[in-house]
Amino acid sequence: MKRKIYLFVFLLSVICIACDKSDMEYENDYEQSYKAWLDFKESSNNSYRYVVSGATWAGAAWETTITVNNGEVTGRDFRYTVFNDIRMPADGWDLAAAQQVVDTLMAHGVHLEGTITAEEFLKKLSWIESKQELNNTTDSPAAATLTLDQVYELAKNDWLRRRDNAKASFEAKNNGIISSCGYWEDGCMDDCFRGIRITLVEAL
Repeated sequence: MKRKIYLFVFLLSVICIACDKSDMEYENDYEQSYKAWLDFKESSNNSYRYVVSGATWAGAAWETTITVNNGEVTGRDFRYTVFNDIRMPADGWDLAAAQQVVDTLMAHGVHLEGTITAEEFLKKLSWIESKQELNNTTDSPAAATLTLDQVYELAKNDWLRRRDNAKASFEAKNNGIISSCGYWEDGCMDDCFRGIRITLVEAL
């Protein structure tokens, strides 16, 4: 009788473990990518930069570069690559390009708070935060100041969590490190992706 009870408890434990694993989408792909990340973390001494891209259907796209030294975020650089369907010049934003954006917005009747100059608008199109200035810029779609350790934690505990009303995705095209991870809720039409897209990871 005791053997049957032990066997039942063992089988129940196995089933519970299997159920826990099923709560996460792309678990095997995640584990392989996480190993690639740990290898890179060691070889780079946990000092690297990575680029997060974002976009909206309303004619804007952007990039955020996060710099990490010894496991600590020490810098965040942001720039719109497209703003109001105006593409960033090859050499980056300058006063002339910023003035073009301001003129275009005004011509289309977009309300700008107060009298905004090209110099002021340039600071919205592109900016850099040092370690002491991190997260000072709030009115921006810039990526959060996360380490890749934190990105993998979010992927495991949030973005890849199985949901009845959403579809998840996972890609690891940065030499095995996450390149895209997140989910879309069913029925959502515009800007529905919740997660991260990383276009570059490189050691410092």
